[in-house]
Amino acid sequence: MNQDLFLVIALAFIIVMMFFNGRKRKKAQADMQSGIKVGAYVLLHSGILGSIVSLDEKSLVIETTPGTKLTVLKGAVRSIEEAPKKPAAAKPAAAKSSTAPKTAAKPAAKKPVAKKPAAKPAK
Repeated sequence: MNQDLFLVIALAFIIVMMFFNGRKRKKAQADMQSGIKVGAYVLLHSGILGSIVSLDEKSLVIETTPGTKLTVLKGAVRSIEEAPKKPAAAKPAAAKSSTAPKTAAKPAAKKPVAKKPAAKPAK
């Protein structure tokens, strides 16, 4: 009897925790949805990243690459991400000094040729 009561209490506790966790997750999703604005960089549930170009009640238009625009539902947004930083301009390679001796490139080592199997004797 005592063991059965413990199992019922444990099951009730798990159900209550699942209920509160679901409410917490829905509230966080609603807060994120209300924070969506034009210019934000978002991640969709499909894994697509892009910045929001325009927005209306149910859908939004994101630009994934320059010139590529996708219209998606607001519910497809998983999270608002930090916009990627643009790479700094590549610095030119340092010029080699003219006093350094130039060495000729070594030819690639030749691979050994596989031996063909000996012909089978005629029977």
